[in-house]
Amino acid sequence: MTIMFYPHEDELITGTVDQKLEALLEAAQRYKALVLETSIRMTDVPEEKKPVSPRDITRSYNWEEIARLLRQIRELPENTPAAKLQKSAKFKKLSEVYEVLRAAKMPKLEAVRIALMNECNQLASGGSQVA
Repeated sequence: MTIMFYPHEDELITGTVDQKLEALLEAAQRYKALVLETSIRMTDVPEEKKPVSPRDITRSYNWEEIARLLRQIRELPENTPAAKLQKSAKFKKLSEVYEVLRAAKMPKLEAVRIALMNECNQLASGGSQVA
């Protein structure tokens, strides 16, 4: 059985960081809808409660792509106030991706989202990023 990854690799091959962020957000929303739909179906049949094993998983979020984009955003320059604001906006958009994924039954992502928002706020206020 094959696993379908969201976003698909071909969605992020080319494009700007902003286009990739949009693709990640769209893929996160599709993944969230799938997870919530699956969990509703699982609760409709309570007598068939069985633990989910790895072989039962047919869909997954592509964490390699989100990590790669996070690295690209962190490596953007901060030499001018305008560059800091642009970088801050990108962190904010990435935190929205984490917010959608957190709503997809991944509550531990809240800590990552908060850390990204802290970086966003620090850059927006004129400070430099802490590595």
